[in-house]
Amino acid sequence: MAAPNDTMLALVLSKDGLLPEGEALAAAIRRHLPQAQTPDKEIPGGTSVFLVDGAMLAIGGVAAPAPIAEDDPCVAYAWHWKDVWPAIEGHAGHLVVAVTGGADAKTRSLLLGRAITAVIEATAAACAVHFAGSDALWPAALVAEVVSKSGDQPPIPFLVAVALGRDPDGGVSAITKGLTAFGLMEIETRGYKDDPSELNGFLIDIAAYLVDAGAVLGDGETIGPDADTKIIVRHEESVVAPGQKVYRLYFPTQGHA
Repeated sequence: MAAPNDTMLALVLSKDGLLPEGEALAAAIRRHLPQAQTPDKEIPGGTSVFLVDGAMLAIGGVAAPAPIAEDDPCVAYAWHWKDVWPAIEGHAGHLVVAVTGGADAKTRSLLLGRAITAVIEATAAACAVHFAGSDALWPAALVAEVVSKSGDQPPIPFLVAVALGRDPDGGVSAITKGLTAFGLMEIETRGYKDDPSELNGFLIDIAAYLVDAGAVLGDGETIGPDADTKIIVRHEESVVAPGQKVYRLYFPTQGHA
């Protein structure tokens, strides 16, 4: 099983390229992370650094577009955001938000979410957030709203993405991306016959459960949304991403590809 990443990273895209002034950014950080402290020594290079709960938060502004192209997977597979490219095309700057260290990956993810929300608040033209671990793009306003309402829960719908694909027989394949940052295997299924949006929500719910509880799903165990539904979990090599071991789900009423 993969070790959790020591650093979690996101990019906040600014449509007009105007980046927040240091004091405006620091004030927003204090509102969303009141326990944040600045280090004793100034960090060179214009990067804002804060120490929070044993972790280091670094925020750096870049007066240039983020390296995202229209045919990149984060754009091409953003089924949840149909107008993603028109929304970010021509953006002129971005901020890099990184959280390193801390007690564990869950703590880092909470800090990352709140730091991103502070950056969005301080950046008037913030239009999108790219989460590196999940390679997912989301509208900045939506991210800020969801994180603000999530309390002490990590913003899993942003930190974990679900890649959906159509099988030759008409079913749906799905694999998550982002759980490895928490030291967990990704989740995969194939041959799903029902509504793909329901599958997406179910996989995100399982991901949130694993992030909270840890690697508790044993090989051969069953899970389900109710007592009558028995979905078999297997620890198997991925078919979608060869060479990667995953939690493979076998739905009782679906094909077992």
